[in-house]
Amino acid sequence: MDYTMNHTQPPRDGNRDPQMAPHGVFRCAGEQRWVAIAVRTDAEWERLARIIGHPELATQAYRTLTARKSHEDDLEALVTAWTSGRSPEEVTRLLQEAGIPAFPSMSSKDLSADPHLGEAGFFVNLDHPEVGVRQHIGIPWRLNGSPCAVQRPAPCLGEHTNYVMTEVLNYSPDDVDRLKADGVLK
Repeated sequence: MDYTMNHTQPPRDGNRDPQMAPHGVFRCAGEQRWVAIAVRTDAEWERLARIIGHPELATQAYRTLTARKSHEDDLEALVTAWTSGRSPEEVTRLLQEAGIPAFPSMSSKDLSADPHLGEAGFFVNLDHPEVGVRQHIGIPWRLNGSPCAVQRPAPCLGEHTNYVMTEVLNYSPDDVDRLKADGVLK
């Protein structure tokens, strides 16, 4: 809105949020392990400060959102010092138990093995003619009265060329054959 009205480019703020602090993704123990944390209120900050072993910060320099925003680099360093010695799952458990939004940042492999996504039927296994059965990402929403599902694996190279060229683009079969002979199409 600011850009549209005033032609002012907003500053880059990474994962920071103007109404929350701390808010971001924090390094955890292990290789490329991270956890997302969002502190929405002063009360959540007070609980987080206790959990990370600095309860005094909830009543001193970082008590209010304004104060936390003005010292965000220092605040994030404190949180990272605490998260970096723990797994994202441990951090998530501790913070969620205290009512603070937190969740591990997951790799594709992590997502693939996630029991919640598996139970929800998010992934589907489909047989591909060249690589065999593979897991595919499903449709992330459900619609009443619609199958709304991944019904077939990815096509092989050139599998739908004739259909697209003749039915969608109205090329004649002779033109398609000529383009294939010239190496333009597979």
